[in-house]
Amino acid sequence: MAGQRPSGHKPSGNRPVRVSKRPTPTSVVAFGSIGLVVVVIIVIVLVKVTGTSSPTKPSNALHAPAVTAAQPAVLAAIDAVTPAEATTVGEPSSVQPPRYDGGQPSLTDPAGGKPVVLFIGAEFCPFCAAERWAIIMALSRFGTFSNLHETTSSPWDSDPSTPTFTFYKSSYTSAHLDFQAVENESNDTTGLGTRTILQQVTAEQGTLWQKYETQYGQGEGYPFLDIDNKVLIVDPTYDPALLAGLDQSQVAQRLSNPQDPITQAIVGSANFITAGICAATGASASPWCTSGAVTSAAKALGLP
Repeated sequence: MAGQRPSGHKPSGNRPVRVSKRPTPTSVVAFGSIGLVVVVIIVIVLVKVTGTSSPTKPSNALHAPAVTAAQPAVLAAIDAVTPAEATTVGEPSSVQPPRYDGGQPSLTDPAGGKPVVLFIGAEFCPFCAAERWAIIMALSRFGTFSNLHETTSSPWDSDPSTPTFTFYKSSYTSAHLDFQAVENESNDTTGLGTRTILQQVTAEQGTLWQKYETQYGQGEGYPFLDIDNKVLIVDPTYDPALLAGLDQSQVAQRLSNPQDPITQAIVGSANFITAGICAATGASASPWCTSGAVTSAAKALGLP
């Protein structure tokens, strides 16, 4: 069922391997004598008892992520990326492109008939945390967000405390498309796995989530982005480890340099998302639709 964690997922709730695996240090070392082995074992035992060798904070020293109003300067920096900069970034190798499926019926809002962009994510999820930067950048080219808030992913999960935003209780207005954002699960509060259901998906949203994740060999996981049932993000487009140790202001300050790996990841992802939105809404929806960055991304995706 939508909103429930399928058995194939890791206990943390993240997707099965969707970004590069971190290398694991070798744990077997050859020693020249039995005496040295004994000494090393004694040292290891003492360290385990005292705990003095580990700089990592114990889990009870961590706190639930704060949620604060998005800083205007941060949102301005996201919006300030120019078509020329985006064209310089292009489609970097660090970004995994979305999937394109041209054989599906359009996803439209019954009330207004506008194309729908559907996002399903979770506040604890580091992959969602990274993806929201590109989603906000792309959607800001077609409309306006209100009441966005800053937070981080779970400090207890992989890629801990990745700087991000939450779409929970935010709104988006556009003359060209309808954005449906579902933060399906909350953040962790007192330790790994202490999140709860925050927003339920509708029956239609759950069906799409299951359909397209299954179609591309995935379980229902986060993040999921469906642009008019044509362009789909079912895998993270870049590694959230790029944002490690930074806050929102520090990430925003990097966005003016097209050679920066963070800029390449966020802007490169936004180029693909923008191309998908342009295909759904028509080229007249935004000047971005005729920019070199977006026409090149559309070609790379195989969009008509």
